[in-house]
Amino acid sequence: MRTYQARLSVADDAPLRAYAAVFNHALRSLHASRHSGKMRSKPQFMREFNLTSRQYNAVKRSLDGMESSIVELRPGRIVDLKQRIKAADKKLASLSDSKPTQPKKRKRTSKRSGDTAPRTFEDTCAQAARVAASRAFRIHNVERRRADLARRLAALEAAGHPRICFGSRQLFNAQHHLAQNGFTGPDEDAAHAAWLEAWRAQRDAQFLVLGSKDESGGCQGCVMRHLGGNRFALRLRLHGQEQHWVPLEVAFGYGVEHILAALEVNQALSYRFLRDHKGWRVFVSTEVMATPSRTDVRLGVIGVDFNVGFVTLSATDRFGNIIAHQDIPMLTAGLSKHTTQTVISIAVEEIIAIATKAQKPISIEFLDFAKKKAQLSYASPGKQRMLSSFAYTRFALTVGARAHDAGIEVVEVPAAYSSKLGTQKYARRYGLSVHRAAAFVLARRGQKFPDRLKPSSRKRFATTCKDRGEPVSARLKVSRGRGKARLETYARPRDSAIPAAPRGRKRSEMEKRRVSCGETPQCKSSPTRVRVMLGGLE
Repeated sequence: MRTYQARLSVADDAPLRAYAAVFNHALRSLHASRHSGKMRSKPQFMREFNLTSRQYNAVKRSLDGMESSIVELRPGRIVDLKQRIKAADKKLASLSDSKPTQPKKRKRTSKRSGDTAPRTFEDTCAQAARVAASRAFRIHNVERRRADLARRLAALEAAGHPRICFGSRQLFNAQHHLAQNGFTGPDEDAAHAAWLEAWRAQRDAQFLVLGSKDESGGCQGCVMRHLGGNRFALRLRLHGQEQHWVPLEVAFGYGVEHILAALEVNQALSYRFLRDHKGWRVFVSTEVMATPSRTDVRLGVIGVDFNVGFVTLSATDRFGNIIAHQDIPMLTAGLSKHTTQTVISIAVEEIIAIATKAQKPISIEFLDFAKKKAQLSYASPGKQRMLSSFAYTRFALTVGARAHDAGIEVVEVPAAYSSKLGTQKYARRYGLSVHRAAAFVLARRGQKFPDRLKPSSRKRFATTCKDRGEPVSARLKVSRGRGKARLETYARPRDSAIPAAPRGRKRSEMEKRRVSCGETPQCKSSPTRVRVMLGGLE
């Protein structure tokens, strides 16, 4: 599914506001009927709100999307709340510890000892009372926070229909603090009236026009016609059985070719109209057009390893050997949403250009940081910044969309142990960095070449002892601090054929005859052999 947006230039938006009011009223009524368990039939609902069958389907589709998103996000929120409750329990345990804490050592100052007066007993008692009061206040706040987290967790875990606050919960709670949220007036009633107007405008800020491929122009409620260039004319059908149409004109900055192709084959087009502080926008959604593939895995694969601040590429040939590798900068830390998307698009454009020139598919790793991002509040500041700026999902979606347009095949492979495999097997052999070796492993996985980790030192040790027929009496123990595995003492079993005492060294003939330094040792050879040797030298 692809979506393209553009700004509408509307002189009078009263028809659009009226359409949005009826649409959202029907949306809230349908949600209330689902929540109460008293569902009305489709004909009754259509007669009550004066809707067509296609408009009712749009209301139902919008509500289904909102509820499904809440249900999908519920497991992540439950995990987050459990982690926060665990951290609160740990904080309560540390605050409730009755053991006296060691006082911190004060740094030495250049002041003389006579400048500071000695502390009296009353000062010590007052300080102890202040510390006890501060600890009690902190325990009270932590207990309140934990009780609130437990209440929210119980509400999420309770099986029931998804709850939706139309208009956002933040704006709804703003009525209790009008002045702090910018709603002012001559009196409190005027401020509340200003909030109520903003609340209703927020609840009626958008509506959906559902399309179908068996209808004219891909949509019955909004028909699009090309005017030339990037300009299009829209005819929006209002609610009601009477066919009242509103003419609109829009100009798209991108995606014109895709929209024209969808209109040519009469593909379904759905429109969502949204009102913001600048006016109205329209979002056109349609299915992705099929494109022929231009890559062949028999030529090799390009592995892409996503890292913090850059992307690593490693290309292989058809035998799985590395032939090229490089890094592409992609720094997203501290950037806004749109700037991050721009940086990602520039990097992805270079990746697609390399893959198009080589006619090789792209092998990308599959990562999921939902659980780690749910624990951001308990991580270190450096890890928080890294995970917050780690826009892997946006990068993967951009790669998939651009590769589909260019006819490049994208293969998703598991990312397990890719860095460790690259370090063990290929980094030193080919002179690669850890990240380039990991990208090489991903490329080989895209070609279905097997890569296995080397066995650990304990497994190699046990295998060696098994081959020798010796028992393994060692255990693998984890040392404190760094968590490194080390091997305890290993005692080789004694053999009865080996004597207990060490063997003596065999002395040479010179040592036995006790020849002193400077003397010529006597030879035990026969006189005839000595004469033959001397004769040979003569």
